[in-house]
Amino acid sequence: MKLADWARKNGFDYKTAYRPFFRSGKFPRPVEQLPTGTILVRELPVTTNNAVLYARVSSGDQAADLDRQMQRPRDYAAAQGLHVVRRSKRLAPA
Repeated sequence: MKLADWARKNGFDYKTAYRPFFRSGKFPRPVEQLPTGTILVRELPVTTNNAVLYARVSSGDQAADLDRQMQRPRDYAAAQGLHVVRRSKRLAPA
């Protein structure tokens, strides 16, 4: 994927992706610059599709909200094709 496309996909401006990341050598993905000057960003291979879901409320009277809060990460995991291996819901200590 081209650097400009990667930047747009991740909410960055091209200059932000180029200057502090690429030029400084601190890019979070493997990159390659072609002889034409085009910068390609290589995606990291996904090693697992397991996920752990976690939700927490700050008081006992919000305990009913735990199921509602857990729905959002559940939906995200399903949309991303993740396999949920554990769910954790907690009340914060009093």
